[in-house]
Amino acid sequence: MSIDETAKQHFNSGYNCAESVLLAISSHPAFQGRPCTELIPRIATGFGGGLARNGKICGALAGGIIAINLVLGRANAQESRDPCYPAVDKFLAEFQETFQSLNCRDITTVDLKTDEGRRRYQQVYHFEICNPVVAWASRRVVEVIEEFIPGATGAA
Repeated sequence: MSIDETAKQHFNSGYNCAESVLLAISSHPAFQGRPCTELIPRIATGFGGGLARNGKICGALAGGIIAINLVLGRANAQESRDPCYPAVDKFLAEFQETFQSLNCRDITTVDLKTDEGRRRYQQVYHFEICNPVVAWASRRVVEVIEEFIPGATGAA
């Protein structure tokens, strides 16, 4: 199953956008043997709905950044922030260009803090808007990770 299909499967089974992206990407070979995988999806839960349904940074974007951090981030203050910063910067810029915003509420056009917004989201926006965003983010993060770690190629 492709990374974007895996992400959509997680998303449609009840995980939020951030959890779904991170869960899908965690099956990538770059994550093999990393102790961080036992924390997934726990570390991404509060990012759903644009930070706890506040419509801020898109959860799929946040989950993707967390995944990049887990693979490319530093383990201590003496290590370099590269290649993590350039990889996140690239993903962030491409997300903005693709979806015209970094914010959940701008992308979905619904207020998830209201009952009406959550109803509209479940009826239409989950599948029509967020499924493609979750799939795109998962696929693109894997490509970015593979670009910044030589030899990290391999389908999840």
